[in-house]
Amino acid sequence: MRQGIKAFLLSAFVFPGLGQLYNQDRKKGVALVLGTNLLLGVVLLVGMALFSQEYLAVFYPRPLTWELVKILLSDTISHPLFWIPFGLLMAVWGFAMVDAARGGGRPNPAADQ
Repeated sequence: MRQGIKAFLLSAFVFPGLGQLYNQDRKKGVALVLGTNLLLGVVLLVGMALFSQEYLAVFYPRPLTWELVKILLSDTISHPLFWIPFGLLMAVWGFAMVDAARGGGRPNPAADQ
């Protein structure tokens, strides 16, 4: 299997930045791994904040059941504030996939030193 395909698969299905690390582009790989972790944390934090805010505002006296969880998740996912960090996360993930595939066929000048 070509190096570009392996790098693409690592960045696409395992975690963004691993393809760059496989291609020995360490600075970009570490930056993508850290950036993706940061964005993933922001997505989870915003999602949990919206989820709990909706629960406290509308459903608080009632116990949390699966039916309420379904309603709250649909409200959370439809909120525009959730889509901003989620869209950034998907953009970084897509960039990591394409960059890893393109970087697999090039020789890395830093690896020659």
